[in-house]
Amino acid sequence: MSAEYIAENEASLLEELISVRDRFCNEKEVCHTHECPEGLAVLRLCPGMTLKAWEILAERHGLNDWMTVPLDRNMAPHLNHVQSVLQELSYKTEHDPLTGLSNRRVFERTLDQEIERTRRSKTPLTLAILDLDNFKKINDTWGHLKGDEVLIDFADLLSQNSRRYDLVARIGGEEFAIILSGVGLVKAKQLLERLLDKVRGLTFAKPGSNETFSITCSAGISCFKGMVEVEMHELISKADKALYEAKESGKDQVCSADILDFETVTKETLVHANEKKFLFTGS
Repeated sequence: MSAEYIAENEASLLEELISVRDRFCNEKEVCHTHECPEGLAVLRLCPGMTLKAWEILAERHGLNDWMTVPLDRNMAPHLNHVQSVLQELSYKTEHDPLTGLSNRRVFERTLDQEIERTRRSKTPLTLAILDLDNFKKINDTWGHLKGDEVLIDFADLLSQNSRRYDLVARIGGEEFAIILSGVGLVKAKQLLERLLDKVRGLTFAKPGSNETFSITCSAGISCFKGMVEVEMHELISKADKALYEAKESGKDQVCSADILDFETVTKETLVHANEKKFLFTGS
């Protein structure tokens, strides 16, 4: 019945529902948020419509903001549908649609939490930022579909070669990040170098040819051991600068920044030394 109903009614029903949505949800001077103190529901009876048919239509035409109400008063299937829609929307707000990795929003929230955890436990935290080398050339030479394939396979490789409790995220176009909790600078660099070696082993078919091409990536890492106060943007900035160094030094390599704790303590020690020198020598 679902397939028959869709085939017979899809065009007319879709036109009507979209026109209602445009009229009541998009026009100015008409309540269009969920915070309106007053409002009403616009109902449209759909004889013969099944919940399965509605799910297909809603997914196909972006109508998941409509709520269905059964005429037989059995709300359970419809509430389950609403719940599944909410779960899907929640997933989409936290994941990159192309690769399925966590997005920048989740990355920043998790990094902030891990910094606080490191402050309390005094266990190391390392941030790695990775960037595919010459990615624009891939898009320009073989097209964006091939570029998307590269991004997806690269993301899969990162996920498969990371620990279950590490966070792997896509934070930009061809830029990715890995939050390595409990890992110091030396071990992190070893992990990233092994990862880059696996990246070199990825191959992709050139469109319209039997030939293949490979890719490389560069990585910058920064580490924090919880001994000083550090803000999230400082850890990101250090990793970004290390990544820039890797790019400038020839790409396809890992560069690391000084450990933030060590750098801060060194600066403070120098300040104290200069103060003592002034007090005792006057210069």
